[in-house]
Amino acid sequence: MTREEIREKTMQLVYQMDIAEEFDYEKLSPIDESLSVLSKKQAVNVLEIIRDHISEIDETIFKNTSNWSPSRIAKADLAILRTAVAEMLFCEDVPRSVSINEAVELGKKYGDEKSYAFINSVLSKVDKANDAW
Repeated sequence: MTREEIREKTMQLVYQMDIAEEFDYEKLSPIDESLSVLSKKQAVNVLEIIRDHISEIDETIFKNTSNWSPSRIAKADLAILRTAVAEMLFCEDVPRSVSINEAVELGKKYGDEKSYAFINSVLSKVDKANDAW
């Protein structure tokens, strides 16, 4: 499984966590196709970060969305943003540009025709706000 495939499966689990309103991936009953990703260190690392830092991740997202409410953001877009922001804030081994690019690609695949631009805009603001990293 490639890093891109792991990231995509991780995002799908984050989506499921949002729907279930349970951000501890260990308490989630993932659909069968998502189970394989739980054996990958990259996925577990991001899922643990989201579990442990969901408030900080969401605060970072919403601070950079021009005050959009969480209910206004499509669930798939929010899952993509949460996955990317978790990587950007807490995964030193993943370049921020890679997180942004992969999130934009996921937005093209899972969002509507404007999702990828919205995701790019938010993540670019997060990147610029944290340029001192």
